[in-house]
Amino acid sequence: MNSNVSDQKLSGKELAVLEKQAAKTLELGDKKWYLIAGVVLFAIALVLPHIRGVMGWQVLTLSNVAEDAGITLGEYGFYWLGTIGVFLLSLGTVVFKRTWMAWISWIFSCVTLVFAVFAIWMRQTTTSTQVNFVNIGMMLAVIAAILAVWGLSSVILARSDRQMEIAEMRAENPDLDGVAATQRALLEQQQSNPEDNPLFVDDRRARIARRREREQDAQGEQA
Repeated sequence: MNSNVSDQKLSGKELAVLEKQAAKTLELGDKKWYLIAGVVLFAIALVLPHIRGVMGWQVLTLSNVAEDAGITLGEYGFYWLGTIGVFLLSLGTVVFKRTWMAWISWIFSCVTLVFAVFAIWMRQTTTSTQVNFVNIGMMLAVIAAILAVWGLSSVILARSDRQMEIAEMRAENPDLDGVAATQRALLEQQQSNPEDNPLFVDDRRARIARRREREQDAQGEQA
């Protein structure tokens, strides 16, 4: 049986439940390639130098090499947050397509970009090492975070085709909940009786009369 036909026979409450269920699952479409690219680039960044002599994975794992190189808290935070948001949760979003996971991934990825600014600034101002610039590894990781944020933003802020389909059926369904029924009744009343709708009231005469009164008052004051 066609799902659209069966859905149309459902009550308003049942359609509302279906709409909530549809909102729990994402339709990634072409946006999944932004997430996949972000995951791949971040993984590559971990095996490239963060600064001269220190790889990204050595910063992530709090290795002695990273400690001896004077890695700052901002740099540690960047790789920890990026691994959670840009790599793990973005990969989970692609695989499981769960909305809650995408939101958490988006939050972590955005904070990762904030920490990128801190990490670069702290690296340039640190006095514990002569290396004041990050290397290609972190630059690649920053690009990965940007791709993740862009892809996730495009997905979580958009309604899926299924959600829009169910929303249209709810609007056309005669079995509405109390709030929806009241809104429809008010809309139908305004459409059938526009003279009762305050938005359509012609108050031009009243406005002209008020303007004339103000002009007469102004002339009286001048006299």
